[in-house]
Amino acid sequence: MIKDSKTKIEKVVAVYLEKDNSDLQYEMAELSELVRTANGKIEISFVQKKQLPDKATLVGSGKLQEIAGYCATNEVDTVLFCDNLNAIQRRNIAEKLDCNIIDKTDLILDIFALHAKSAEGKKQVELAQLSYRLANRQDKEYTRQGGGIGTRGPGETQLETDKRNIRRKIYQLNAELEQLEKQRQTVRKSRTRNEIFTVALVGYTNAGKSTLFNTLTGNNVYADNLLFATLDTTTRKVKCNGIDIVITDTVGFIKDLPHQLVKAFRSTLAETLLADVILNVADITNENVVLHNNVTRQLLAQLGVTAPVITVYNKIDNYNGVKPELQEDTVFISALTGKNIDVLWQLIEKYLMQRYAKVHLNVPMSDLGTVLATLNKYNADTVARYTDTGASIDAVIDRRFISAVSAYITIV
Repeated sequence: MIKDSKTKIEKVVAVYLEKDNSDLQYEMAELSELVRTANGKIEISFVQKKQLPDKATLVGSGKLQEIAGYCATNEVDTVLFCDNLNAIQRRNIAEKLDCNIIDKTDLILDIFALHAKSAEGKKQVELAQLSYRLANRQDKEYTRQGGGIGTRGPGETQLETDKRNIRRKIYQLNAELEQLEKQRQTVRKSRTRNEIFTVALVGYTNAGKSTLFNTLTGNNVYADNLLFATLDTTTRKVKCNGIDIVITDTVGFIKDLPHQLVKAFRSTLAETLLADVILNVADITNENVVLHNNVTRQLLAQLGVTAPVITVYNKIDNYNGVKPELQEDTVFISALTGKNIDVLWQLIEKYLMQRYAKVHLNVPMSDLGTVLATLNKYNADTVARYTDTGASIDAVIDRRFISAVSAYITIV
């Protein structure tokens, strides 16, 4: 999201629960980046060491009173709670704080609302927003929503209606998304029928996936140094070793990604299920890169992805530290400068050529029509040189179909 001089930067108070097993420094850094992406700035953070959240107000009454005192004497737009709030907690906190109250899920949904561009993306975000707010708001809150972080997006006007209308809207959105999914499945079936080799880019948000996608495809997908800068799945056809392949850029992942978003974007993320190779793009300059890789792999497992994974450590041009141990199918690149992109292509080509074979055919004129029709049927990439007696053909063909032309192979 590009900010201009007219963009209001909201003043945010952040509230954390520090548990024994929590990494408070990491959580605060990531939440601060999320707030920045949503056009806000954390002015102050309140931390309470507490193993279990207070059932009534998440934090204890004393800490809530301290937060209320700060808000009463300082200009505050939004109070952000790092843990999810239920309807009762929201009501009780709202009685103490006279400002916009949101939790981390609200914040992430808001960022998705800001960045969704396609019709499908907007519908997916709206569905996630309405589903979450229906489950986590009391009836009277639907008329209390104001502007600001956590209240924007396609679902905003629906917050002023009653729950029955929201349920009706959710039903409508589900029906529309199911129709869009049927259209997407038609495209997928066509792609599967044509046996197009597919590469899917996945990874933690802001790892540089869209920049890498642009580098690999020569495309111009929007990319910025923000979390969830791009949401909409983008697919382009390119050539690798003379063979047509498809590269797909998907939505970024994040730790504790709200399940409403995973569910809403499941059809979009399903692109990874069709992939022949997964590129797990990771920001090597991020000190939590190992955690980010684990989050990505867990979500891939959750989606049922079984394709081989190439680990792509990006932003190597800005990194002078110790590199992780170089394992098989691991590459260190700079998507921005193009460093080692050729090495990445070699890894992709390795899997591509496990499916395809380059063959040389000598075909007599009497069989030429049948052989060319067969090669076309199996989407082989061909270069033919014709003579008076037949043709010499260089072909790249799926190995499963080599037997159909094996009688004419002279060089494999």
